[in-house]
Amino acid sequence: MKEWLGWAADGAHSCRIAASVVRSLDRMCRDAGDLETGGVLVGRYAEDAMVAYVTEATPPPADSQRGRTWFARGVRGLRELLAIRWRARDRIHYVGEWHFHPTDAIEPSAVDFAQMKTIALAGEYRCAEPILVIVGRRIGRGIRPMRVFVCPRGEPSKEVLPTPAAGGVRPLA
Repeated sequence: MKEWLGWAADGAHSCRIAASVVRSLDRMCRDAGDLETGGVLVGRYAEDAMVAYVTEATPPPADSQRGRTWFARGVRGLRELLAIRWRARDRIHYVGEWHFHPTDAIEPSAVDFAQMKTIALAGEYRCAEPILVIVGRRIGRGIRPMRVFVCPRGEPSKEVLPTPAAGGVRPLA
């Protein structure tokens, strides 16, 4: 599995997801079976804040709750984990959320976007342009679809579409 790279149609926002993160997302989704799951995305932004580099996707915190058609990400241990990442690894930090829809439809819900708008405004996240990654069920033995959105503070959410270098589709494998 290779790195995922995409741009929003406005050309002002881009996202790079490391190959190791793509593999990790695939594994966590596979392990979740028929239940939704999710976690946070960790990484950094380019100096101009237009490119988000995702270097880690965390598993769901222990206090997360989930079902077949819903997921509520917990918070247990996240503050400590993010503090460690900030100090230890090139000052990486929270850049967004990911979750898994164990269906063929990987449409973000109104709740998903409302959560991202809340995060963009919340001072404790310090993330004015959070990334939302929605991962779908693997299609046969092939591609696990993935959709990526940037949710800038004060602006509508924008889908980040994969570049041809990312396979030209929404691949996760």
